[in-house]
Parts: sequence; C-alpha cells; structure tokens
Amino acid sequence: MIFFEEEIDRWFCIYEECNAKCCVEGREITLEDFERISSLGFEDFAYFDKSDNTLKLKGESGKCIFLDENLKCKIENSKPLICKLLPFTISDVKYGDEAIMKLKLIIDCPGIGRGLEFNRVKEEIEKYATQFLHEKQKFLKKILEDRDELLEIFR
Repeated sequence: MIFFEEEIDRWFCIYEECNAKCCVEGREITLEDFERISSLGFEDFAYFDKSDNTLKLKGESGKCIFLDENLKCKIENSKPLICKLLPFTISDVKYGDEAIMKLKLIIDCPGIGRGLEFNRVKEEIEKYATQFLHEKQKFLKKILEDRDELLEIFR
C-alpha cells in the first residue's frame, strides 16, 4: 500500500533550475535495477551497503554516476525505480501482512506546481512504488538466503 504524505496539483522535472538536486549518489536501487543497468554494459556503478542491506548508486562529486555534463540521465529509458518516484522520495516502509510505503515530496523542487496535472502521473508513481516494494522484499529474502554470494558480486 502506498501513501503520499503530501498532495500536489502539478509537477514537471526542471532539473536545469535546481542543478538536478534529486540525482545524487547513494540512492537505493533494486537487484532488478542493477541487472537491467548491467545488461546495458555499465559496470561498477553500485555498491552493497552492509549497514542497511541495500544496493546504492555510486556517484561523482555527490551526483549520480549516470548524470552527464548537461545534467541529463545517461540511462533515462532504463533508470532505477527509485528515480521514477520523483518528485517523491521514500520516507518510511513497514513490512507486515501488507507492506506499507510512505512517500514524501522532495524539498524545494522547482517543478512542483508546473507541468502536468499530478493525477495523470500519480497512478504511475504508485505502480513504480509498489514494484519497488516487491523487488526490495525479494532482495531482503535473497540476503537472508545468500548474503555471501551478494557480497561477492559487489566486491
């Protein structure tokens, strides 16, 4: 189940105005994200964070490793699920009989109030958030079953 902590009327990404502030290193990705991006020929773009059992994107100077010099995403058509949640970020996840994810707005996004009516993209964001939850649950199960194998992949 997905909950939005705040509602907005309109949104459009205007990364040029904020210097792509959402596109930072350390954003969590799923194993499926990792495999999809690897299949494009990219290597050494993620690491396993042992402190919270997550896969995270590497970066350069604090920015996502996939940003080019014009702040455009090099993998736009294959970007990680977490990037498809923008302008929201995950604020909380609780696992139980049903997983619950809370999404909050990224602070100071210049695209809020501009562009498409948010209702047109809200359903898509909910779909990607649900997919992220399912993929994360699979990853957590894999960690329990085979943590050493995962650690070997990300050495």
